[in-house]
Amino acid sequence: MRILLLYIFFCCAFVAHAAAASLPDLPLESSPVPAAEPVPASPAPAELDETGRIDMYCLRRAYPQITGMTADAQGQWLMFGDGRRVLYAAAPDAEALTNGHESEWVVSVRTSMAEPYPLEPERPDTPLGVSPGRRRSYDLMQALYGANLKTVSSHLVQARLMGQSLHLSPAAAQAMNRADAVLSPQVANEPRLRALLKMDGGFAWRRIAGENRLSPHAFGIAFDISPGIATYWRWSKLRPHPLQKNYPASIVAAFENEGFIWGGKWHEYDLMHFEYRPEIICKARVLQGQEHLPVQDAATPPAQRQASPAAEPAPAGDGAPAAP
Repeated sequence: MRILLLYIFFCCAFVAHAAAASLPDLPLESSPVPAAEPVPASPAPAELDETGRIDMYCLRRAYPQITGMTADAQGQWLMFGDGRRVLYAAAPDAEALTNGHESEWVVSVRTSMAEPYPLEPERPDTPLGVSPGRRRSYDLMQALYGANLKTVSSHLVQARLMGQSLHLSPAAAQAMNRADAVLSPQVANEPRLRALLKMDGGFAWRRIAGENRLSPHAFGIAFDISPGIATYWRWSKLRPHPLQKNYPASIVAAFENEGFIWGGKWHEYDLMHFEYRPEIICKARVLQGQEHLPVQDAATPPAQRQASPAAEPAPAGDGAPAAP
């Protein structure tokens, strides 16, 4: 009997051991294994001059998808959280890397931000070649919004302006809705403004007239209002146009405050056109002292602060500018 009981005991122990061995290994509850988090790339201080520090601050503030910057022999690259990268500035001896080439209007991110944008109420003259924000990094726009019709349109949401609806990218739509909340009471107090707020289009997958490059409308970041009043440089012989000075500041300021630039501040003016470029508005605020960089971003040797960090020279106009 005793032998039988021992036999049964050993059989049960063997079965329990085999069952335990078949279970997957699990971490102890007292020592959980944390999920790995990507560490954002971060440029060493020596890699960026003061202009670069301002640009990087504003780019990351405007677009949370940008996590940092890295550099190699070809240049400096913006890093995205999903591992993609976009050229910020090419190395001096590197081949052109922007969309396969760099032209006057298709540029790197640094060049697209180089020309200072004048915030309201500033309306300086716009001689040939002066068009702040009209030079664009198509690599950046494609990384942010999509490179084809299907991708861009799949992310569009509805925005509203004075009861009119249109479709824009999510961030631009939210910015428009905030501007609308500011403009609505102003229009109630000043009804003449309503004539300049007639919606004439937001997202449209199209190229710029007479050009091969896509319009910013194709990325869902631009809209036009009241083209019958606010005209376009190709439609008018006036250089400059009176509305570049006289267009209501309240409308321009409402959109600028939410990250839109106005085409009326370009030599090749587009008075109906507003375009969501929050990095450019941010940089203008920093350069004008309306916004300040965090201490770690502003830690530039005093010798480098003797000159204004505002801009690199804008590319010279060729006398036959393209449409915005």
